[in-house]
Amino acid sequence: MNASEISPKANSRLRRIKIVSRIAKWVVRLFFLGIVIFIFESILYSPQQNFSARGFLMFGYQIILCIWYWKLAKLFGFYECGQIFTDKNIQGIKILGAIWIMGWLLMTAWHFSPQPAATVQTPMSPNVHVVSHVEHRYRFGFLSFDFGTGIDFGQLLGGIVILFGAWIMDEGRKIQEEQELTV
Repeated sequence: MNASEISPKANSRLRRIKIVSRIAKWVVRLFFLGIVIFIFESILYSPQQNFSARGFLMFGYQIILCIWYWKLAKLFGFYECGQIFTDKNIQGIKILGAIWIMGWLLMTAWHFSPQPAATVQTPMSPNVHVVSHVEHRYRFGFLSFDFGTGIDFGQLLGGIVILFGAWIMDEGRKIQEEQELTV
């Protein structure tokens, strides 16, 4: 067998990667479509909330989320074509890690931005106002480390792990290229 030929076992593995990547790409595209629809609905149905500091931060986060899904679908598209350990893929994974960290920064800023109190006039007495306070917490699940500070460092850790994994893949790709050049 030639060194550049792929064994039948490896060919079947590559075929499975291609099929799963195609399915994952379409699932991620559906998530992308869902977040785009959500953004348009929030712009159309609650424009007054979009012009506050919290609104701009949330809009920025939603845009970051759109970019995340777009780049992730593109990465699965490369895998679908059989490009597994290429420079483009590794660069895409690094971008995903950086986007993850930018999303964390936006959500942290959103968490600490002042939230306006909602006032509602009661029909019985126009001089009495009911003040309500609604607090939303952004939790992603098992990567939740706030150490009592109110800042969720788990999301930062997730982005760093993605960047670290991409760096390891890049170094492995370079080692493999050097070994292929060695006779």
